[in-house]
Amino acid sequence: MHTEHVQREYSFACLDCGYGWEGTYDLDITVDEHARITADYRVDGRHIPSPLTSPQCPACESRKIRIMRPGRVASARLHEP
Repeated sequence: MHTEHVQREYSFACLDCGYGWEGTYDLDITVDEHARITADYRVDGRHIPSPLTSPQCPACESRKIRIMRPGRVASARLHEP
């Protein structure tokens, strides 16, 4: 069994209310002896469900979320009037 510790960042945008946010996640990616891969996500040391599986908007609680590469929300805010 092999475990790799990595960090991933994602940007999220709510397709209902337009709210955008970004998150940084610590991952433990494990490959077992049968080549099965599991990923355990953590934020501030707490185990959380994958933010990619069922994201929810913190502003309106919608589940219509677009997941994007990191920095997309921050770069969009630079161009706001």
